[in-house]
Amino acid sequence: DHTDLHRVIDAIPLGDVPWKSIQAQYSGNIPDEGAASWMRKSYEVWFRDPNPIVENLLGNPDFNNHFDYMPYCEFKPSGQRRWENMMSGNWAWNYADMLVGDPSMHGAMLVPIILGSNKTTVSVTTGQNDYYPLYLSIGNVHNNVRRAHQNSLVLLAFLAIPKSMFIPLLF
Repeated sequence: DHTDLHRVIDAIPLGDVPWKSIQAQYSGNIPDEGAASWMRKSYEVWFRDPNPIVENLLGNPDFNNHFDYMPYCEFKPSGQRRWENMMSGNWAWNYADMLVGDPSMHGAMLVPIILGSNKTTVSVTTGQNDYYPLYLSIGNVHNNVRRAHQNSLVLLAFLAIPKSMFIPLLF
């Protein structure tokens, strides 16, 4: 019964991006004996299209003066480099250098996508009660804004986690 999951999802503000769902199941070889039950079940995954979510984040006026349009290097008066936001890091700087070498990318803006998840128990009645909410943010938003969430951390999906026993891999 997935009624509890639907109730949790329906309680989340939708914004401009509607929720969708798909059924997912294991598609690998299933052993004749000792197969885990999750290998034979189908699971519902709820998600929202990440493209309009990122567009909404890019267009959010709440981020004015807390948003980097390009990578940068910042230095203290002593000459020591200061690392503060994602776009001040070497990764952003190096990636932007790679993009400059591609003429089709000229005029484009680097928008790093940050994904995060944690386990949440939704209901004991579903028999499959562990879900991992998947959150999305963009690296252009300053860290102090992202840490305070301030609409910069958006729920992207609920990933169903099947119950299973740990089976050690033998090498």
